[in-house]
Amino acid sequence: MTDPLLSFASERIVTPDGIRAGYLHVSGGKIVGMDDVPRGDVIDYRDAMLMPGFVDIHVHGWGRGSFAWKGETRSLRAMSQDLVHAGVTAWLATSATQPEDFLLTSLANAAAWIAQATPIDGAEAVGIHMEGPYINPKFIGMQRLDCVQPPSIAGFERYQQAAGGHVRLMTLAPELPGALDLIRHLHQAGVTISAGHTDATFDEIGLAIDAGLNHFTHAFSAMRGLHHREPGVVGALMYYEDTFAEVAKQSGITLRPEVFDILYRLKKDRRLVMMSDCLGYVDFPEGFEFHHYLRQETFRIRQHALEITNGHGCTRTIHAEDWPAVCTLEMSFLDSVKNVVKRLEHGWVSAAQVACLNPAILAGVADRKGSLSVGKDADILVLDAEETLREVWCRGVRQPQVK
Repeated sequence: MTDPLLSFASERIVTPDGIRAGYLHVSGGKIVGMDDVPRGDVIDYRDAMLMPGFVDIHVHGWGRGSFAWKGETRSLRAMSQDLVHAGVTAWLATSATQPEDFLLTSLANAAAWIAQATPIDGAEAVGIHMEGPYINPKFIGMQRLDCVQPPSIAGFERYQQAAGGHVRLMTLAPELPGALDLIRHLHQAGVTISAGHTDATFDEIGLAIDAGLNHFTHAFSAMRGLHHREPGVVGALMYYEDTFAEVAKQSGITLRPEVFDILYRLKKDRRLVMMSDCLGYVDFPEGFEFHHYLRQETFRIRQHALEITNGHGCTRTIHAEDWPAVCTLEMSFLDSVKNVVKRLEHGWVSAAQVACLNPAILAGVADRKGSLSVGKDADILVLDAEETLREVWCRGVRQPQVK
């Protein structure tokens, strides 16, 4: 039995060529056409906008799952199910700098999930982003200092074998001894290389770009800043116009709106990338505790519940089954996009480039993700007049919107 042909009717279909009216035709989980004539069972979205699903290439956890801190299949499943509520239909399971055995097990679990998950499971994990362990301790951030390693081709190949070849992106510090050789190796293997958690000089970044690096992880954060005599990493990401630069959720806390605007003026739609860098707090391990220096709150897991204490000593407790509370712990991908879309050159068309197509390019899946184009997966967001997420389709499967 073949899947029925569906014709999504809308006056506002966001395509790479602009917003158009008509019918988006879907069959077998793929977009098979776009024109002005209904050819299948019509689904009426005329009062809504159709947008490609977001591609999150830097997400450690979201909702009820945290891959980077738990590394379990259950965490991966929860993330796939919950990410659709943020408008994400494809993602890279993003690791952190963790103990070796934990990393290897996590990568193997991610490979198994990538192989077994179906569209019914929600957002598709299309690969793995390894953030570390080849980073500079000077810019450790939330990474584990005791687990930092020197760059190693043999070490990466051990990880890639555990990951079943699914490592698509690696964040590293290109100034470290051995990093340039690893960058060349990754480039030849088709893995995207990104500079992050790095104290590199401007010239060291130039050498890394010559070796194959073309991306910057969480621009401005955890990297050597701009100085007029030593432009550093920030100067390099602003100067080299053909490199991509990613920005985390746009709440105004991590990155001031004016700084986002400066970077956008330089990178434009072609090279800016939006991602979330979310963590999935409620799935942290029992006993885990950390202080969030930006939010000025302390997070801890006690008796399998999340406790958050603010600067005044007031504590609130959140349980994983309390979805209304869990889904507001971190800004969603959609809310982040909505905070900047009016400042983008072409509005939602620009948003589709920086939040969908560009990350798909870096993840190596632009042939099937990132735009509402014929031949690509039917990953579709339906946004109402207030830009609220009304429905999500992942590879042609309508996702449940109520928990």
